[in-house]
Amino acid sequence: MQNTFLPVRRFKKNTTGRDFVVGDLHGCFAQLRQELESRQYDPSRDRLFAVGDLVDRGHESPFVLDVVRRYGIQSVRGNHEDVIVRWHRHGGKDSSIRCNGGEWLLDMADDTQAVDDIVAYMADLPYAIEIETDDGLVGIVHANVPMPSWAQMVQALERENRDGPIRRKVIWDRSRWKSRRSAGFASVRHVVAQLFRRCAPGWCDPSRPVEGVAAVIVGHTPTRKPIVRANVINVDTGLVYGGNLTLLALDEIPMLLSRASRGKPAPAGSKNYPAESGV
Repeated sequence: MQNTFLPVRRFKKNTTGRDFVVGDLHGCFAQLRQELESRQYDPSRDRLFAVGDLVDRGHESPFVLDVVRRYGIQSVRGNHEDVIVRWHRHGGKDSSIRCNGGEWLLDMADDTQAVDDIVAYMADLPYAIEIETDDGLVGIVHANVPMPSWAQMVQALERENRDGPIRRKVIWDRSRWKSRRSAGFASVRHVVAQLFRRCAPGWCDPSRPVEGVAAVIVGHTPTRKPIVRANVINVDTGLVYGGNLTLLALDEIPMLLSRASRGKPAPAGSKNYPAESGV
């Protein structure tokens, strides 16, 4: 009997170990293994969450299920997982897979059971995860929270179908991390577009914190190092493009948000996730 799909997955506080969130892996699992070993990660008591985009572009992508099982990874759905599910189950074109760096999956076409297993795993991934911590609720989505509050977004995700606008924005929207354009005639079109966007249902100011959570952790938009805007932390540091792997311990979030709000860099020794405020 097939389990009911849960668009939002909830986790109680970890009372036995540590919680970590890793940025977009894109099939670069060797770096994850090295970092977890250096942190003495123990899957029997520690938990590992992911912001999605576990696969594509990286050569270790075919081993995604092995890695998920080995480390007990709990991931949200990224746009790469979503494209794969739509391709396999809803008549997508092979070109949609190729342009996303998914040739590895097309190469597995003869092993239908392996492909079915990978797709089944991805189809079950939630759009959002929320975790209870000592410092409050921490949310995880792939790209952005496109509404003013976490509760509003959760309600929308639980109500919509797979083509719902909030579900799409959660895995695709980059608006929080786009650079602001300077004022002047060249930016008139941009200003008009922003005004229309602000009148749209569910619009939220990307510079304001997401209400109802202590922090939200996202990926999707590669940056040189993790960026903090309000209470949203972007941990996609372009691993598959030659950047670093970011593995963030949840108990370090208050320090990260505090230093970012004061415009201070992270202290020496925390080279994996120095904070930048803004974009």
